[in-house]
Amino acid sequence: MTTADNLPWPSDTGMLQVADLQLDLRYRQVITPEQTVDLPQRVFDVLLILLSQPHVLHSRSALLEQVWSGVVVEDANLSQSIWTLRKALGHSRKQWIRTVAKGGYVFDPPGAVHAVAIEIVGTDSRVHSPPPHGGHADHARGGASIPSSMTPPPVAAPCVLPDVHPTPAVTSAVNGAPPRPRIQLAWLVAAGAGGLILLAGLLGLGRLGGQPPQLPTLQPVAVALIEVGNSEDSDARWPATVLHAWLEWKLNAIPEVMLLTESHLAADATQNAPQVVLLSAGRSADHPDERFIRARFDAPGGSRQLELRGSAAQMPELIDTLSRRVLEELIPARRDDPWPDLEMGEPAMRSYAAAYRAYGERDMAGAASGLAAVLQQAPNFGLAHLQMAMAQYRLGQARFAMEHMGHAASLLTPVSAEVASVLAAAALSVDPQRSTETAAAYAELAARYPQRISFRLEQAWHEMRGGNPEAALLALEGTQWQRRPLGVQVQWRLTLAEIEGVRLDSDAVLEHATHAAELARDAGKGWERELAAATLLQARVHSFQRGPEAGQEGFAEAARLFASVGAEIDAMHARVSGELMLPTTGRSQELDTLLAHARAGGYRNLEIQLLRRVAFQQRSAGNLGEYRRRLKDALAIAESVGDVSAQQELQVDLLSEDLLLGRFARATERIRQIRAGPLTGDTATWLDQFEGFVLGIRGDYPAASHALDQTVDRLAREGEPPLPADALARLACARAELLLTLGRLQDARARRDQCADTRQAYLGSYALTVGAMIDLLAGDAGNAMPALQQRVRDIQAMPPAPERWTAALWTAYLLARAEDLDTAHTLFTQTLAALQDTGYEWLIADAQIGLAEIAVARGQFSEASRLTESARERLPSAAWQQYHRLDRLSVVLAFAEGRNEEAQSRLVASDARAHEVGDIKAQLELHSLMDTLAPYLRPDTRGCDPAARNALLAGTGMRGANLDWMLRDLPLPDKRVAMAGW
Repeated sequence: MTTADNLPWPSDTGMLQVADLQLDLRYRQVITPEQTVDLPQRVFDVLLILLSQPHVLHSRSALLEQVWSGVVVEDANLSQSIWTLRKALGHSRKQWIRTVAKGGYVFDPPGAVHAVAIEIVGTDSRVHSPPPHGGHADHARGGASIPSSMTPPPVAAPCVLPDVHPTPAVTSAVNGAPPRPRIQLAWLVAAGAGGLILLAGLLGLGRLGGQPPQLPTLQPVAVALIEVGNSEDSDARWPATVLHAWLEWKLNAIPEVMLLTESHLAADATQNAPQVVLLSAGRSADHPDERFIRARFDAPGGSRQLELRGSAAQMPELIDTLSRRVLEELIPARRDDPWPDLEMGEPAMRSYAAAYRAYGERDMAGAASGLAAVLQQAPNFGLAHLQMAMAQYRLGQARFAMEHMGHAASLLTPVSAEVASVLAAAALSVDPQRSTETAAAYAELAARYPQRISFRLEQAWHEMRGGNPEAALLALEGTQWQRRPLGVQVQWRLTLAEIEGVRLDSDAVLEHATHAAELARDAGKGWERELAAATLLQARVHSFQRGPEAGQEGFAEAARLFASVGAEIDAMHARVSGELMLPTTGRSQELDTLLAHARAGGYRNLEIQLLRRVAFQQRSAGNLGEYRRRLKDALAIAESVGDVSAQQELQVDLLSEDLLLGRFARATERIRQIRAGPLTGDTATWLDQFEGFVLGIRGDYPAASHALDQTVDRLAREGEPPLPADALARLACARAELLLTLGRLQDARARRDQCADTRQAYLGSYALTVGAMIDLLAGDAGNAMPALQQRVRDIQAMPPAPERWTAALWTAYLLARAEDLDTAHTLFTQTLAALQDTGYEWLIADAQIGLAEIAVARGQFSEASRLTESARERLPSAAWQQYHRLDRLSVVLAFAEGRNEEAQSRLVASDARAHEVGDIKAQLELHSLMDTLAPYLRPDTRGCDPAARNALLAGTGMRGANLDWMLRDLPLPDKRVAMAGW
């Protein structure tokens, strides 16, 4: 750790200043006119080192040694720290930290670094703006409007929700082995426990417009609102319910208030001392036409009871008045804050009470239906628009959510500057394009109001939804979560589980879900939904790690827990989730029922998710027509509701299908369309891999190499955190294949080792196959065989789906080159039969090419000729690698049939093309063919001379890159006779 002893400033320095940037050394804060950011200790130490020696290159190794001395740490930790620093500096200053490629970092501020002594800094390091005339109270009294720049864009504006559930890619010409199904962000959302806003929260908070007002530090206030009495009499109860909703909205909008529910109180009775406010309403005993509305709570000097009476028609005004009086008593510092009037007729208010109860119970379909009826009666009721926006957002109807949020922003006025910022931020929270902005806003709020721990959870949630799980984890650092109330710990663990799901770390998901389940059990009544969500996560991980049957008990338990609190849709979803993990057994009545409920209730995100999962279940069963139909149905729904996150995910699914169908031109166009929108998370790397694959198939290897490096290079250039380890491992395997094509055996071996360094099973299989290919090309077939035999066993256990077929094609290709022709022939034959009627014509062609090569090796030239012609008819024109193999077969077949002139011309043309595209592996294989056929070819048409062939072989070390295995039964005439003819 950096200390005062090794820094150049006086020991009494309390603050450093560079231009308009201040660094508070006591509180580890970066202060700019736009924001104040608390830094983790080691990130802070990196900044101190850079500040201590500006305009000097600090190597990565030196920074790691200075900041993480004695700690085993990855290079990615430093990249993450630099990214965090740039984010803390702000957009206009992030270029002050300059990256030197393969060197390190240089801090280039626009001016000198000035030290400020502690006594000059004083007790408050934050930069305070002069208060407006009349002080804060006068300013607040005047109210504030929502900044126009923060209102939602028009409904027709395009919006993109960054994808965080990347779709598996086809990774080589004969290997489409994708990852196993991964842990989805949608798990908790669909299970009814997603969106980790406070359980009673009505608002999503976001970026504050302009420079935030600087307030004096306010004492945190914990408040719980509880309705009491008349629980069965809805006619008597509704005023208390409306008062509850109106007060809850106001309290949630005040940053120093922590609003708790009865479930929080039950779970954390010994840890919290909240102000409990009991709300009740009823009819007066002596005056049947008179009603009362009451709030009771403890206050200094004893219990306080506030009560107002009047007719039912007067209730809206009385509720509004009582809400203001309660706020004045609970939070005196806010007594002068302005609030909008509650202007609403009694009939609409009765309807609203029922809609709000559904909202509070997290029945978003019921809430949306009820709120729509309320807005028919009271179209200017801003809170109903706000809650409608949040309900529709949870239902996956972002376009309509943004429309209602715009109405809420214009109607919920006047409010104080702080509340205006909260409402403006609510617009951000439902805009699918602004996850990153929303995360930044929560970071700002968390820095200003550290006692409101929900801000940290929200920051992490939106970092994750914006496709940056590493930043999400970083947002949760530095807080002693285990010391927080039990309810907060549950939310923290569930958030961590989701983040680790995006990072593809199933072990970590299971760990956090297990802890969340234990905490929810300890919390007791009121936490059944959270326990169900955690149980559902556990079941999914068990299914992925140990097979579909392993999670079935957990799915059933999650369904039971959801049903116990009346969440029937969630219970049905848990049961169907378990069912979809199993092989299809025909049409599912419960799935059809759930889809019908999802459509009727407006749960479009759930409907999309279900259709996609059904599609992949059908794919695993080999029902490809049904798979494609379900995907297209899901895409149509996503397009109709403007769910661009789902659109992107489904487009990538369809891109994978384009490649399997050999529609490379369509795939290229789809890649272009997807890239036209903002890309986040792992989607960009899947597109890199798809694009690299298409370019490699065409023989454009320089462009393929560039495509694979696009995202990695961009992140380094922009100072963003590096990709997750599993994404880097996947790209490493793809690069290894490409490097082998380019003759770089040792580089390929290093990439293969990086690919193998993962806990993901599908990457382990990928690395195993790439490793076998490396061994074969190095001439070590003996070392390759155990891996190939393991892959054969793995393939036999796979379901009849594209993953099995592409894995089988690649493994058979390698087995033939290892001269295990029988096993290779069996794999090719089985796969060719399975591929019939799939539409995957180029995969059928690949199987036929493999069988033709084996036929040549066995001396069955007529069969090889038949297979070669059939394959040539099926191949798309862009498939250079397959056409190269066909051309080699044509050379051998022509020679075997005595057509030497044709063999010679084909051989020379194929060699020229291999040189043109830079395919070293192809050149070496052709060289081995030249060596075999040279005595029978005219001297002027033998291709590369022997010296050049030997030099290339020596330079690459690829002794196994030959066709000797295929030429052993080739009928060769007497060499002397052949040479005498030239």
